[in-house]
Amino acid sequence: MIRRRQLLIAMGAGMLAAPFADFAQQQRIYRVGYLANDPDRASPTFQAFLAAMRQLGWIEGKNIDIRYLTSNGQDERFPELAATVVRDKVDVIVTSGSGSTRAAKAATSSIPIVFGSAANPVEQGFVASLGRPGGNVTGLALLVQELGPKRLQLLKEVLPNAKRIGLLQQEGAQRGTGVDDAIARSLGVTLLHIPAANADDIDTAFAKAARSGVDAVTVKADAIFVVNRNRIAELALKHRLPMMCADGRFVEAGALASYGENFASRYQRAAYYVDKILRGAKPADLPVEQPMVFELVINLKTATALGMAIPQPILLQADRLIK
Repeated sequence: MIRRRQLLIAMGAGMLAAPFADFAQQQRIYRVGYLANDPDRASPTFQAFLAAMRQLGWIEGKNIDIRYLTSNGQDERFPELAATVVRDKVDVIVTSGSGSTRAAKAATSSIPIVFGSAANPVEQGFVASLGRPGGNVTGLALLVQELGPKRLQLLKEVLPNAKRIGLLQQEGAQRGTGVDDAIARSLGVTLLHIPAANADDIDTAFAKAARSGVDAVTVKADAIFVVNRNRIAELALKHRLPMMCADGRFVEAGALASYGENFASRYQRAAYYVDKILRGAKPADLPVEQPMVFELVINLKTATALGMAIPQPILLQADRLIK
């Protein structure tokens, strides 16, 4: 009787564990291709992705292998990198912007693709709709044009006497600049457009901004600026230019302020998409997430170095203060 009872208990436990065992018994290591802008795995966004994957049970060297390939902020390199991860027969591709997403989508129509950030994914043809992506692509949408005016408004609040503001953007990228110009006029500000074709142009762009007598600069969230954020922060300080940026990564590097999404949290969410796909979900059935929460970040050390005081209303609005 005891043996029979023990056998029944063991059979019941086995049945309860079966769904988990079925997944675990696939003893292979799943492969993820990660197409990045930042030069190495120390990137805060990749580290956030990696930490979230660990929390979800995915451990490198145990059940997952992540191939990290970087463009170093050069979008033209992504087609080659995307072709590499497709040849490697990865199970999922994670992309870090519109350039990498476009390249990955062109390289495969079967391997699932999760974009951590992509502006206007429907308009760019990455997905059929936000609610029902269709195809093999899904992820997290990025607001680009919509937040530029808000950054200008905040910069004007920080510097109420500012009359000229430099807009640093990648050459040829005219996204939302008409809206920016209109907002600048409504604020009584002249917007000076300062293009940079590549990383080598960044020093020249800041020198031009300083010579033009701008009171501050605002920076578009283009890949070459994200990758070179430390250098950009140093140049802004060197030329004594208060700088408003797209997200907190710039402020952590030494820029004065930013308004936008917390990018680390975006890539934590991207990990949840990857987890669902590795467990059997299809990208076509996973709705694209839209940003809901934005943060204002102020670097008080930089404000002190620039010899300026941040108005109290701005300090009260700030979500993070770097001291």
